Parts: sequence; C-alpha cells; structure tokens
Amino acid sequence: MKRYLATACVLVAMIWSTNIYAQFEGQISMNLYSEDNGNTKVNKLNMFATSTRIMIQGDENVNFMQGMSTDGLLIRNDMKDFVILTGSNQALQVTKSEIEGLVEMMASWSGESENETPTAPEVKHEFSDRTEIMLGLETAEMIIRDKDNPEKHVSVWLTPDVDINWGMLGEGWKNMPEVSDRELNGVVQDIVFQGKNFPLKIEAVDGEERTTIMEVTDVNRSSVAKAMVEIPSGTTLMSFKDFMFQKMMEY
Repeated sequence: MKRYLATACVLVAMIWSTNIYAQFEGQISMNLYSEDNGNTKVNKLNMFATSTRIMIQGDENVNFMQGMSTDGLLIRNDMKDFVILTGSNQALQVTKSEIEGLVEMMASWSGESENETPTAPEVKHEFSDRTEIMLGLETAEMIIRDKDNPEKHVSVWLTPDVDINWGMLGEGWKNMPEVSDRELNGVVQDIVFQGKNFPLKIEAVDGEERTTIMEVTDVNRSSVAKAMVEIPSGTTLMSFKDFMFQKMMEY
C-alpha cells in the first residue's frame, strides 16, 4: 500500500510540474506608457493566446495604412496568415510572404538602396544579476545598451514561465528595413521568440532614473482565449491582392 501511495504521489508531482511549464493559454493584460505634452498617456493592451493563435487588441485603433485602421490583430499560425480587423465587418487577410513582398516593393518604389538606408544604432544585450518576483512569476533583468550612448539603456524583465507559441513571428523575416530587422531577427528573436521568455516590464533607464514603458498587469491562464482568437461573426475577409487592387483604383 505504501508503495502504491508513493507511486501516486510521484505521478501527481509529474502532472503538476507539467502544468506549470505547459505552453501558455489565456489572457495577458498590459499597459503601454508614452508622453503626450508632458503628460503620461496609458494605452491598455490585451493579448489572448492559445497553442495555435494570438489575438492582440488595444483600447485605441491603430492606423497602419492610409484609409484603414485596425482594432485587432489576429495571428493564425494554424492558417499561416495574419488577419487585421478593421472594425467595419471587414478584415484584411495577409500572409507573411505577402508582407515581406510589400516591404520589398515599397523600398523599390522609394528608390532606397542598402547604402541609402539609415543605419540603425548598434545595440548589445546582457543579463544582470538582478531578479524580481512580478505577478507571482520570477523574472530576470536583461539590459539592452546603445553602443553609441552607453550611459542610457533599456531594462527588460523576462520570465520563462509564460511560454507563448509565437509561430510565424518566431521565424526569420526577409526584406525588413535595418531597424525592424534588428528587432525581428535580432535580440527579440533570440531572447523572446526562440528563447521562450516573455517580458513583464520594460523600463528606460537614465542614470538612477527609471521610466516604465510597458508593464504586464495581469496574467490569467484560462480557456477564455479560445473564444477570443476567432474572427467575429459576419466579418468578410479581403485578400491582400484585392486590397492592393482597391487602393490602386482609388488613385
């Protein structure tokens, strides 16, 4: 009997530990801070994640192209596409390769060459020995320094306990401008997407002064995300080709 009891305890411990480190499914709420005429502006952002999809929604619509704004971005790794919700019963469906092609085409139209593209500041990152418990999760501080301005740096507090399936975001991106390339294919790719770390707080540090840029306010593991990563009922999907043709006809 004691032997069976010990075996049961081991099984329970294995199941419990597996649940702790299982891929995250649920809702993550965060605040983004910015300065507006000397006043701090707060934009609330919600991320709903499942094993195959991610929905990102904010308090405010974001203008991403002339004549179109979005109130939500749905990343469907199972469908290999991005769905940009416009809030008008219509959504733009675009693939990663189409985005890469658009960036290349825009660079060609603007006449930019690799030599003409502004050079992004060279950055380096390192982990400090500082750790903190945030929202019950252990975090470690990563410091990102601008090589040309070492007195200032960005402090990113990362936790390995929120494992998001980033899917297409975690793949290499082609034709990106240098600044975007360093973000998508550099530190973010290595530490967050591939390294399975999630940022709970980002701070701008200038000497002894720390200014919070982003902080996660809630991490809720639940099945609610499954209902939030679907395209709203009655929404019509527009292909990227149809969208581009429509824009060309407007000119």
